[in-house]
Amino acid sequence: MSPMQPKSEFLSVRGLRLHYLDWGNHGAPSLVCVHGYTSSAQAFNAPARHLRERFHVIVPDVRGHGESAWSPDGAYQYRDQAADLAAIAEQLGLARFSLIGTSMGGIIAMTYAAEHSERLARLIINDIGPDAETGSQRITQMVGSRPDEFATLEDAMAYRRQMSPIVAGRSLEDQEELALGVLRRRADGRWVWKMDPQYVQQRVAQGPPARPPLWPVLQRLSCPTLVVWGEDSDVLSEPQARRMAETLPKGQLVSVPGVGHAPTLVEPAVLAALGRFLVDAG
Repeated sequence: MSPMQPKSEFLSVRGLRLHYLDWGNHGAPSLVCVHGYTSSAQAFNAPARHLRERFHVIVPDVRGHGESAWSPDGAYQYRDQAADLAAIAEQLGLARFSLIGTSMGGIIAMTYAAEHSERLARLIINDIGPDAETGSQRITQMVGSRPDEFATLEDAMAYRRQMSPIVAGRSLEDQEELALGVLRRRADGRWVWKMDPQYVQQRVAQGPPARPPLWPVLQRLSCPTLVVWGEDSDVLSEPQARRMAETLPKGQLVSVPGVGHAPTLVEPAVLAALGRFLVDAG
């Protein structure tokens, strides 16, 4: 039996055509998920299949990624992406919702929370913190030096396995879903990345975008917030993860043993924590 698939939808958001996946169950509490820099909306397919019976799961492709439009003027700061998230929530009528952000998506989520905390029922920050650590530069360099194209999808998947133990540890079916979220087949049959090359060049030249001051945001955030930390991560260290949980008024920390950046959110420890944490969210 093939796994349940979401509906592919588009919105016109602040002058850009942005794509999102809608996992159905309208009328249930809303859960919005925001992916990381090297990912797309498909990064949340596995957790969405676990959560869709309890939530209306909505997963956008961040501008410059996946099926979403590229910014014509290279507007790829966190404030641009957080403003997109605010506009998506507004257009979809999400007065109150839970929010998950993985890596870059976690910074977008925290940036969104700075101005819209009253809309958040719950917040989950997956393996990222207010302060940049060495892994962010590693990811920038990896994306900047990766091949531009591949002869086959299998070649692209092999490259992705080689670059990420997290990807390599997933089923082949998962790996293909993830790959199809970030790669497209050109007319000549070769496979190329869906990410805006200007976005990649901008980040290689200037480094990852500067993060807004996020510690004050965490300090005054009133909604329950779960910090997910991969114990082998080079993007979020244990001291920063623990400081986040302590700074948040209603903070909790779940650590994921033997996992680097970033947890997939379907590890048993995370699924159990999410099940407890998201109770009564709405």
